[in-house]
Amino acid sequence: MRPLHRPCVALCVAAALVLFLGCGPKQKQEQKQEKPGLPAVREHAAPPGDSAVVVEAESAGLVEPPMTVADDLDASGGKCISVPGGSGRPGGKNPVDDTVYPDRWGAAVFKFTVKTPGKYRFWGRKFWVGGCGNSLTLVINGNSVIFGEDGTYDDWQWRASTVLFDLHEGENKLEVLNREDGVKLDKFILTTDMDFVPQGKE
Repeated sequence: MRPLHRPCVALCVAAALVLFLGCGPKQKQEQKQEKPGLPAVREHAAPPGDSAVVVEAESAGLVEPPMTVADDLDASGGKCISVPGGSGRPGGKNPVDDTVYPDRWGAAVFKFTVKTPGKYRFWGRKFWVGGCGNSLTLVINGNSVIFGEDGTYDDWQWRASTVLFDLHEGENKLEVLNREDGVKLDKFILTTDMDFVPQGKE
C-alpha cells in the first residue's frame, strides 16, 4: 500500500471537520434565515370553509382612537391594529393633566357572516410589549372575555381564547377593545375545529 502524502491527509481531515461541524457557508446562510423553535410560515391558499372565519385585523369596519391601524413588517400583509404605548387604558389617568380616560378608550369593530352556527374557538395573532401591556378585551355578540395575560413578549405569537363563543348563522359582531396600551393584533381566526392550531402568519 502506498503511503498517503501529508497534504492529502490534511485536506481530507479539514473537509471532514467542515462536514461534521456544519460550518460551511451554505449552512451558515440557512441558519440565519431560520428561527429555532418557530414553525414554518404558511399562508392560506384558499378562502376558509363554512366552519372557519379568517380576518385581517386591519380590515375592521370601524377603528376608534387611540387604537389605530399600524404598519408592521412582521404582520400578515404588513399591517395590524395597535394601541401605541403611552395611549392609556380605559378608566386610567392621563399622566399629563390627570384626567380620567373613558370606559371605552380604543376599539376595532368587525362584522362577519357565519354559515354554520356553533361553538367557535378564537385564535389571535398578537404582540405584547410586557406584563403591563399583554391583553385585550373581546366582545363577541355581547359576550365579553379577557384575551391574553400570558408571558410571551416582544414576539408575534398565536394565542387561543380561554372560552368558546357561540356564533349564529348570518351576521355576527366582534369588538376588540383596548385594555392595556402597547399591544398589537395582526389577524384572528374563529374555528369549530378544536384540534386546529395556527402557525406562522397562517
